[in-house]
Amino acid sequence: MLYLLNGVFNIANHPLIEVPFNYRNTCWFCGEPDDQNVDFPKKTYEANIVTHEPICLPSCKECANIIQRSAFTSIYAYRDAIKQGLVKKHQKVLSIGSNWTEQELLESEFEGSAFEGFKRSAWPMFKMMQARINYQGWSIVINNDHVIEENEHENFEFDGVNYTSLEDAVTHAVKTFFLDEQLFTRVLSVLGKAKFTQAIRLCRLYPNLSTKQRESVFIEILDSIGL
Repeated sequence: MLYLLNGVFNIANHPLIEVPFNYRNTCWFCGEPDDQNVDFPKKTYEANIVTHEPICLPSCKECANIIQRSAFTSIYAYRDAIKQGLVKKHQKVLSIGSNWTEQELLESEFEGSAFEGFKRSAWPMFKMMQARINYQGWSIVINNDHVIEENEHENFEFDGVNYTSLEDAVTHAVKTFFLDEQLFTRVLSVLGKAKFTQAIRLCRLYPNLSTKQRESVFIEILDSIGL
């Protein structure tokens, strides 16, 4: 099913991956209880760079919303970005494991109700977040026999540099040319990775956009290239 948003057709209701019985009601990305499904890719034009067919996966609310940008070549690249987002968001919790051992926390001499609460909850919070970051999900199967394999990242060349993946090249371009990342990846998704340089050229004049400005500029760029 297609629906129109800001002049661009979006995809809904991709084929849902099969969920083994022991993984029912589980987020594919982090292993937490799921409360919604996620379509990948989310928009029709993103199919220009995705290396496999569209799919739908169970997800928790946090994983479904933590990454806003587009231009991922596969569900595995998208999953990696979600993991990076979780690490950044929960850095304080994850740092517990770097600064303490479970035994050191139990033997610490913190005083006061707040510190006592930290002693009791810190290590379980760290272990829970560690498990979410390390979680790999189950094999992706559709209609009993179609499996999407996790392939190694494809190299991507830009300006004579061979990047290990398209995502690495995107990160480099955003930092080097001071691009608005969400705008750039949306435009790149429309044009396709073969027009990486053109996407940079179209976006260089629009850094640091608000959400409202970004939508307006995106439609303006689409109009300028006849889409």
